[in-house]
Amino acid sequence: MIMHNILAAINKTKKYAANYGQILDSKQLYFRLISPKIFEYKEVKKYGINSNKNREWLRKYKLAKNLVVKHLSKMDEILMVGITGSVAAEKSLKNEDIDLLIITRADELWWTRLYLRLYVWFLRIPHRKYNEAEKENEFCFNMWLDENNLEIPKEKRNLKNAMDLVMMKVIYDKNNCYQRFLLENNWAAKYVATGYKERIKGKTRKILPKTKIGKKWLNTILFWIQLKYMNRNRSPKFVEKGRAFFHKEKISVK
Repeated sequence: MIMHNILAAINKTKKYAANYGQILDSKQLYFRLISPKIFEYKEVKKYGINSNKNREWLRKYKLAKNLVVKHLSKMDEILMVGITGSVAAEKSLKNEDIDLLIITRADELWWTRLYLRLYVWFLRIPHRKYNEAEKENEFCFNMWLDENNLEIPKEKRNLKNAMDLVMMKVIYDKNNCYQRFLLENNWAAKYVATGYKERIKGKTRKILPKTKIGKKWLNTILFWIQLKYMNRNRSPKFVEKGRAFFHKEKISVK
């Protein structure tokens, strides 16, 4: 029965990866194993290929890391930056952009997002513009959370987002924000228990400083302006005061 469960999980995981044109090496297969059960690496190792030769993602990873070191790490309001999408999946094409998830301090999401948009525009940092197709090496700031809203919304708690959570490559983490993010999203273990277990190992929760009241008012005003704009344009994106998802859902395997 145990062997059967492993093979079922491996086959499902390989099928999911194939939808994105990827063949998994042993480590990738282990971390992304689709199953509510936890398995050991030695049980999975022989079912993956020896190595994944795609290296375009590494080049894009370095570009994102450089963005953080030179710019984002100097913004006190930003607590965490994680790479998602094809770069996190280690299967990136040359003409693809770089998806980023950003977590801010409480009640600072919307004004931080506005500041960042102006910042990258002024410095001519390549970034994806609204309603435009993705371009090579552009940064796409398409997922935002603040520290008081780290849970992924219930309607988005699916295999695709659970997989994104365990695949995410965190390139900046202040005050253990990534660990808090993982703890708040333990629902992901229902889909990828093995990968979630590996990510959560040895993690501890820490209390972060509260935001000043003045910024809360500014954040609220900017949120309502954004919401009104999106309602007027009938945008299907998910937007709340403490969370915003501007990316489209992609292929998923049930």
